[in-house]
Amino acid sequence: LGFPYTKSFRLTNTCPVPVTFKLRMLDDGTQPAVNSCDQIHSDSDPSGTEGIHFFPEPREFTMNPMQGTILPQGHRDIKVTICSKTVMEFCRKMLVDLEGIGEGMASLTITARCLVPELYVYPQILLYDKCQLKEPYERKFIIGNPTDLPGCYRLIPQKHEEDSPVLSSSPKPYGIVQPHSTVEIPVIVEVQTLGEHRTNVL
Repeated sequence: LGFPYTKSFRLTNTCPVPVTFKLRMLDDGTQPAVNSCDQIHSDSDPSGTEGIHFFPEPREFTMNPMQGTILPQGHRDIKVTICSKTVMEFCRKMLVDLEGIGEGMASLTITARCLVPELYVYPQILLYDKCQLKEPYERKFIIGNPTDLPGCYRLIPQKHEEDSPVLSSSPKPYGIVQPHSTVEIPVIVEVQTLGEHRTNVL
């Protein structure tokens, strides 16, 4: 989910004259595709705290090239990239329109299964024990990915207010966890008031 995946197919012209083609997907979005790497690097993207909302809908399929001319008895290799925003199984049709001949003169059925890898966090609670006021303390936790798919994470940014009892931050607030690997995330806190405190970062 959110990571581009590309496969290819070949479009062949068996006619004795050149043909000009144009490809289009049925039931796809109209805006540029959104991938996880761009999304987690965007400071203006609210998905880290508000969930993912798309309006209007981004495209999930990209064809390269989308149009062109094929000489008689020639062919053109087409790359199709899917970047899904939805956890689901796809079964979509790609249509081939031929200039001066007609629309939907040929079609290709594309199937795909889009999943979200299950990441784990260890430990689930970071204990900072006794802290002096307004002094930075660092602890680290691990995000692991035991699956065959890449995953991404983004820490919940803290809203720093004047009366916040604890200020928290991380030099690695977002990133990619590759398949069968782990990443170590440092979290720095500064206690502002006396007492016991608890805050969420993920």
